[in-house]
Parts: sequence; structure tokens; C-alpha cells
Amino acid sequence: MLTVLMAVYNGEKYLREQLDSILYQENPPEFQVIVSDDCSGDGSRQIIRKYEQKYPKLVKGIYREKPSGGAEHHFLQLLSEADGRYVMLSDQDDVWLPEKMRLLYNEIQKMEEKWGDHMPILLHSDMEVVDEDKNRIADSYFSYQKISPERTKLCQELVQNNVTGGAVIMNQAMLSYFKQIPSVCLMHDSWIALVAACFGKIGCMNRPLYLYRQHGSNSLGARKADTLEEGIERIADGGKARENYRRMFGQAKCLLQIYGRQMKESDRKTVEAFLSLQNSGRLRKIKIMLSYGFTKNTWFRTLGQMMFM
Repeated sequence: MLTVLMAVYNGEKYLREQLDSILYQENPPEFQVIVSDDCSGDGSRQIIRKYEQKYPKLVKGIYREKPSGGAEHHFLQLLSEADGRYVMLSDQDDVWLPEKMRLLYNEIQKMEEKWGDHMPILLHSDMEVVDEDKNRIADSYFSYQKISPERTKLCQELVQNNVTGGAVIMNQAMLSYFKQIPSVCLMHDSWIALVAACFGKIGCMNRPLYLYRQHGSNSLGARKADTLEEGIERIADGGKARENYRRMFGQAKCLLQIYGRQMKESDRKTVEAFLSLQNSGRLRKIKIMLSYGFTKNTWFRTLGQMMFM
């Protein structure tokens, strides 16, 4: 059984279209969609109930009584309770292409044939970036954001996440690592990728399998990377950058606290070295970054990290 976990908050505008795109997948495996509403104030709950009634074997609603505290906490709480053979994640406002479920399901099974189903496996795909009316912005999110999905080492994932939650499928062995929820994380997909880099295998299908919708209510949106405009905004918005670095270090600390005893010694030393950056001078930071490979996938981003972390 494949389980799709969807976290919803005030999603009525796009929710029906996303649910339909999942329910009408081409040649899917046996699956169920668990739709969890995070105390929405709009009509999301009514929509979910209607889909439960119409598709009682395919859709199950969860109606939270207390807010989770954000999308990342909501997804991680859902993952901590998930028990499917395979699990996919879904945002409330995207649109899956008809072949998404089948292709990811088939590919992760091939990975299990290679590594064994005891190996934690995380697989993700590219996506097409569109506006709120589904007009194309970019054919490839990877190209648009200058994402390098081949960068799967722990040292790389500590400083730059290349996995998007809505593009993910994982196996049951991966789920066993999400029973404890970190107190700090950048986003749920960043945490998932870190754990996979430590204990499993990360794979990627380098083709778009869904429409990643950009609109004013996005929790996290996509914008063209490494442009002069983006660089100027990053420098100007120093407070946001500092908060991101604070959460990045907090996330790494949680990784060490929760999984330190299970980590390989080399991985534990890598995380400890990363955490030491917080109390190092500028030249020492740069030396540690280069020594351990705490670099981003473009010189522009790495330079910015060296200057401002």
C-alpha cells in the first residue's frame, strides 16, 4: 500500500484540483490519501469531508484541534504516525502529472532491488514551475533554482537542501527514522534529506512530475537563482539570513542529539565540525567549510555563505 500524506492549511482555492490530480493518476498502485487539516479558517474541511464521502476507500481526513505550528511540523507529525509500505508527500496547491505516482513507485522498487528493502530510500523528482493559473514559468525547477540533485553527501545537505517535499517518495525503512520530531528544522524536506544522507540512499528522477505552483500564499516559493536582484535582496535582508543560519545550526544540533549514537563516526565528526562554525572566526570558518566540503553548488552561493554565515 502506498500512502500519500497531504498537509492542508487554508487551501480551499487549489485543494480540489490537487486532490483530483492525485485520485486520477494513470495506472497507480494501491494507494490512500491522508488529508490533514491544520485548523483552517476557510472551507478546506468541508472540501475534505466531501472527498471522504465520495471516495471512502481512497481519502481519509484528519481534522486537527490545535495548530501544528507550521507546515514543517505538520508534515513531520504526519510522518511520525505513518506506516505505509511507501509514502509520498503532497502540498495542497500543486498539480501532479498523471504518471507521477506510477513512475516514482516503479523507480523506488528498482532501488530496493539494488540496495534491499531494509535500506532507507528517499527518491524525488524535478518539477515544472508555474504561476497561480498554471502558466509555465520554467520547464525545470532544478535549472531555475540551480539545484544539483547529485549533491547527496551529508556535508552538502547540511548547508543546502536539494529535495522538495512535494516531489518525494520514501520506503518503510526510511519511515522508522521519523518517530521523533526535531525541535528545530529549516523545513520538513530539509530534515528528511539530512536523515537520508546519514542513514540511507537518495535517488532522483531528473524529469518534471508535477506542477509547482507559485502564488502569494506559498509557504516557500521558487524564484530564479543567483541573479543580481536575488543577491541584492539577500544582502539587504540580513535578518532573514541570520534566522536561516540559526535554524540550520539548530537542525544540525537536533540531528546529533537524536541520532548521534546511531551515526557513523565520520558523520558525527562532520556534524560536530559544522556546529563549530558558530563559534569560529571568519578565516577559521572558511577553512572548516573548505576542509569538510560545507560548500554550496555555485561559487556565488558559497561566497555568500563564507561572508555571512
